[in-house]
Amino acid sequence: MFPQRWIEGYLRFLLRYRIPMALIVMGLTLFFAWGCTKIKLHTDFFDFYPRHHPYIRFYNEFRRMFGSANIMSVIVEVKNGDIYNPTTLQKLDRITKYMVDTKGVVPYQILSIAHPKIRSITASQGSIQIREVFYPGVPKTQEDADRVRFAVYANPGIRGIYVASDDTAAVVHAGFWEEALDFRYLYDRMTSLEHQETDANTNIYITGFPWLYTSVLQYANQLVYVFGLTVLTLSFLLFAYFHTWTGIWVPIFSGVLSCVWGLGIAALLGFNLDPLVLVIPIFLTARALSHSVQSMDRYHEEYHRLHDRDQAIVESYSHLFEPAMSGIAADGMGILIIAIAPIPLIQKVAIFASFWIVSIFISVVTLHPIILSFIKPPPEPVAAGEKKDVINIWIARAITWGVVAVGVVLNMRGYIPTIPIPYLGVLPSAMVTFLLVSPVLAWYWSLFGERAYEAWTQYAIAASQGSRRWFVMGLTMSLFIILPIWGWTLKVGDMTPGAALLYADHPYNVAYRKLNEKFLGASQLIVVADTKMPDGVKGADALNAIEEFSDHMENAEGAGGAITIVEIVKQLARLYHDGDPKWGIVPVQPKHIGELFYVFTSAAAAGDLDRFMDPSGRYGSIITLFHDYSHKIIMNSIEWAKEFSQNYKETAVEFRYAGGLFGILAAVNEAVEDSYWLSLGLIFFVIYFCLYLTYGSFYAAGILIIPVVLSQLAAEAMMVLMHIDLNVNSLPIAAAGAGVGVDYGIYHFSRMVDCYDEVGDLDEAIDYATATTGKAIIFTGTTMIAGTGFFWLSDLKFLAEMGLLLSLLMTFNKFGALIAVPAFVKVLRPKFILSRPVKGRPAEELHAAVAG
Repeated sequence: MFPQRWIEGYLRFLLRYRIPMALIVMGLTLFFAWGCTKIKLHTDFFDFYPRHHPYIRFYNEFRRMFGSANIMSVIVEVKNGDIYNPTTLQKLDRITKYMVDTKGVVPYQILSIAHPKIRSITASQGSIQIREVFYPGVPKTQEDADRVRFAVYANPGIRGIYVASDDTAAVVHAGFWEEALDFRYLYDRMTSLEHQETDANTNIYITGFPWLYTSVLQYANQLVYVFGLTVLTLSFLLFAYFHTWTGIWVPIFSGVLSCVWGLGIAALLGFNLDPLVLVIPIFLTARALSHSVQSMDRYHEEYHRLHDRDQAIVESYSHLFEPAMSGIAADGMGILIIAIAPIPLIQKVAIFASFWIVSIFISVVTLHPIILSFIKPPPEPVAAGEKKDVINIWIARAITWGVVAVGVVLNMRGYIPTIPIPYLGVLPSAMVTFLLVSPVLAWYWSLFGERAYEAWTQYAIAASQGSRRWFVMGLTMSLFIILPIWGWTLKVGDMTPGAALLYADHPYNVAYRKLNEKFLGASQLIVVADTKMPDGVKGADALNAIEEFSDHMENAEGAGGAITIVEIVKQLARLYHDGDPKWGIVPVQPKHIGELFYVFTSAAAAGDLDRFMDPSGRYGSIITLFHDYSHKIIMNSIEWAKEFSQNYKETAVEFRYAGGLFGILAAVNEAVEDSYWLSLGLIFFVIYFCLYLTYGSFYAAGILIIPVVLSQLAAEAMMVLMHIDLNVNSLPIAAAGAGVGVDYGIYHFSRMVDCYDEVGDLDEAIDYATATTGKAIIFTGTTMIAGTGFFWLSDLKFLAEMGLLLSLLMTFNKFGALIAVPAFVKVLRPKFILSRPVKGRPAEELHAAVAG
């Protein structure tokens, strides 16, 4: 890619002007550090919406008319008896007023039987009475409560929607404007409400999308623990690997520098950090540390060979420059590609994450040589013949794993409590367990980590020797056939509400199940009937069309019921004829319909019909309630609705789609599904192109792309087996993992080429590259797992799953680069390598390294 003399000239330039270059980097770092002070940890709902999708345009057009799709529900459930008693109804009234006074709520989108907007329509003494359900006031006696019971039973649009079908619960729905949500305020306010209103006979449950993300944000403080544990563990690993303090602080400094640059550019561009994508920054920091370890390991090797610091810097980094640049370019461009998803959150993540990756060129390729030129050279390695006493080894192993086993068992049995930390929250018991056993693990690894790396490299070398190389090739090709069997079933969207983010026993999920158990449904699909004229909804043809459509939607999969203005019209018509059920129909004559609307509006308050029709009377809403919002149910419901429209021959109305929570999630899921597969294809193409530019060989690029594609297939299969959904939150993480796994293969393959140039024997060159660079790959893979693995300890299910997924993805890439690539190269024997001139180097050095 670059002429060798250019690379060496660049490195000598850095060494010659190391102080000015260090000052320039320091100045830029301080600038980005100032930007970091402006970063905000915040969830912006509009960042989830693909703004140009037809359903989002529909939502933006009608949300001021029919309310927000972000509805929070507060359920009041009695343990004994029913809700028709003064204590419970007064409690419901207090909660309703409490929600009215909550910041960010949509004033006309608060619905409960305690709110005046929910009307009781009855006939008394020859006249129709339209009153509040709680008329004449909040119940104070059992007689008042019984009157509320009568009103609920007398009005078909209340029971099952605002009061549970078994009368043991009532619900208060409150819509929130996306731009006005303050999650910290909302958490404090609703937690206070829950404490105030819960008593011996009453349970309070809170659910809904605003509360879902409010709950998620409460785990943000755990990231402090994750970061601290990650740094602590990486320090242990680095010391065990390099046995010097320099080996600790230089890689960590590189990771922190890239972190400052990445977060700084995000803040300066005005991006906020969503808690659900915070696994990516820690993952990218570990990526920078991985590049740093590769370069330091090669520098140590060259210094011990040359015993000249500056010459060792030039020699090591001149060989690492191309693979480092290729890896950084592939990583950066691969992550940037996911910006094709028309979702602002993903686009923001792609932009700042790709810049974060590119900053590794500064932190490692540019600053590393300067730092190494200032510090002392590495000490001579410990003689290879020194061995630990076998008895002591087994004693240490027994103590270590005994402590680990005891810690895990105590944790599982609940004997290790959570620990409250001032200003930070609660430290989960899993993290407490790790803190208790980590010193023993660190001690064990400092003693025997070197032996483990050597053993693993020997296993990797053995896997590509003799007939085993054919087995590895056959297994690899078989996996290309087997893994897609699961990958093709990868689901888009949440399989169950909240389950993708929170564990099943989380209060949010418990409340969501309670809402669906007690009521007709928690999720809404809103379709608008457009009559094209003012007061068009008041026409008989329009009302009949709306009624037919709502009847059709009640038969959709997962539907609990539908709400329209037709129910009010039919109830008024029935009461107009002394309650005779046969008159519960839509009148034919426009005059009669007009009279019914006049009766209702003359007795009702302004805005009581806003959720059914707009003030001009042109648009009418059909709200269908569903018990679930999995991708299948969402898409089937919209297709079911469109099927009616296609078969509807009248011209009274035009049905427009799709609003409510279903409309938003359908738009998001469609954008995710379309962009994910396109992103993957482009990421693989970019990686292949970067590999071709690096080595000038389609053959070499083809070999190196094999473990990358295979790792992605394995990750998708794991997502299916672990029931991890592909949604707006997991897409950038899954795609980012696909883009950053090629580095291992690049470093390994480049070292094979360098070794062949020196000895001219392909098999020996491959084995030597595995014994040296392979050891660093195993270590950097370990650091990548450590960098994301501590998310497994998070109480937030999504972060735990994403940490595990990225760890598995890096593990697949690591073993693909160490085992599959050498086997393919030994079998295929590419001419790209064999045609290179041989410089010559004593083979004894290679044999000694391969032998460990």
